[in-house]
Amino acid sequence: MSDRTFVVGSGAADIIFTGGPIVTVAGAAPEVEALAVTGGRISAVGTESEALARRGPGTTMVDLRGRALLPAFVEPHSHPSQIAAALAPPAVDVRPFTVPTGDGVTAALAAAVAAAKPGEPILLYGIDVLLQTGLTLPTVQTLDGAAPANPVVLVSNSGHAAYANTAALTQAGITRDTPNPPGAEYVRGPDGALTGEAREAAAILTLTEPLKATVSGAMPDRLRWAYAQLAAAGYATASEHTGSADSGTLYAALAADPNCALRIRSYTMGTPELAADPANVPGEGVAADALYGVIGMKLWADGSPWQGNIFTTFPYLTTEATARMGLEPHHHGGMNYTAEQLTQLATAFVGQGWQPACHVHGDAAVDVVLDAYEKALAHTSADLRPRLEHCGAMRPDQFARAARLGVTVSFFIEHLYYWGDVLIDELFGPEHGAHWMAAKSALDAGLRISFHNDGTVTPPDPIGNIATAVTRTARGSGRVLAADQRLDIDAAIKAQTLDAAWQLHLDHEIGSLEPGKSADLVVLSGNPRTRRPESLRELTVEATYLRGRQTFGEPLT
Repeated sequence: MSDRTFVVGSGAADIIFTGGPIVTVAGAAPEVEALAVTGGRISAVGTESEALARRGPGTTMVDLRGRALLPAFVEPHSHPSQIAAALAPPAVDVRPFTVPTGDGVTAALAAAVAAAKPGEPILLYGIDVLLQTGLTLPTVQTLDGAAPANPVVLVSNSGHAAYANTAALTQAGITRDTPNPPGAEYVRGPDGALTGEAREAAAILTLTEPLKATVSGAMPDRLRWAYAQLAAAGYATASEHTGSADSGTLYAALAADPNCALRIRSYTMGTPELAADPANVPGEGVAADALYGVIGMKLWADGSPWQGNIFTTFPYLTTEATARMGLEPHHHGGMNYTAEQLTQLATAFVGQGWQPACHVHGDAAVDVVLDAYEKALAHTSADLRPRLEHCGAMRPDQFARAARLGVTVSFFIEHLYYWGDVLIDELFGPEHGAHWMAAKSALDAGLRISFHNDGTVTPPDPIGNIATAVTRTARGSGRVLAADQRLDIDAAIKAQTLDAAWQLHLDHEIGSLEPGKSADLVVLSGNPRTRRPESLRELTVEATYLRGRQTFGEPLT
């Protein structure tokens, strides 16, 4: 990845923030009094007098008045294109945060069918059999009955499964004889007939792609809407973990817009075709100050705990919930690739010079991925920073091995908040469920970690991520999951700022408040470093800045 050295501007500041606290995430001075921005870059950090020395007639003065200024948050594992396609109006959002019951999902589907013209595709996003009371997973037969005249697809909230009726399968060209894509599956019954379920990205995208034709002309506006949601949460940088040529065209166009609200780093979905393509190389890399660039390749080792398809050394519990999920007793899940396939893909992409990022939850799957990474990394000395994504059941010994290999970890920490009770009571029991997302063990092993919300799966909420990492409290019962895995507030903030930037090869550009870095900033309603842990979620985002330009909030003075 290319780096540049920036000279701090010597002219008058465009903005000066005073009245702190200003949280730098920069080590020696964790909080300072003032900060100045000149030409989109931080030109002074320190005392009020140092910042005011850069004041000019056109300088905007912002008195924080007890609010706090931090580096803008970094979303290291997201899917803005999926947010745009699945949630931007007029999409039908049936996530459990919006529709809490199965009856509500049924009613939303019925309303969508009633409002649609014959033959018009219908997409509902966000069903969750574990959080939506009374929900039964749909089949091709039940969806045919609910929508006989329209192609219908319901996508799970995990993003790892989708459910279609016959019309949607036909529109996508999927038959009982269609081969499964690499790392994905069209689920079939004992008789070989399609059940209507598709698992993992390659199969789901094949199923949903024809539906996008109805909104394709609006995608740039829908993507701007997605950017606005992320900016409102305090993000100035996000990643795209299902990148493609089509999404790249959209991202590049938005990056050229002077009002662009978000910096994007993209990971292309890794396929055998790209692994075999000698032209699939990063070239000279991505300039640090670019608002869009492709930096890596994405793989999916296993699936989602909520779908029952993560590969574990320990079994799922036998409960009413796992029965609703269709799991047999002593179920362990499985891999999306063989160990040989995963090793071949990882070795090819590392050899091409890409940063690999692999979705993995189950501890058995983590072993397979680390084996593949170890073999792949033996052929390079480049600073690739290979990534493991989500890492729910990852063990302390695996964190230690990852650290030895130079592998980094990004946690979907909000699993604990939204699904904490489910993890313990319904899926894995207190031993494995409570130690889900063992972030402290990762830090103790010497890893640099980050937090994310995974696009549509939970609302974009870096403050919530920080709160969960500090408290490890489940929303439903208020129970604490493995208190020994709690992080201190500074470590949690760093995971959502500087270390997340490091994972995206952007730590010299963003993630901390230091002279010369991009003025990516967030103003919060209070200082997270002095809040009671249980009140962290009460903090709100008042303003977000990208390169010193405000992208969210009322103008501050």
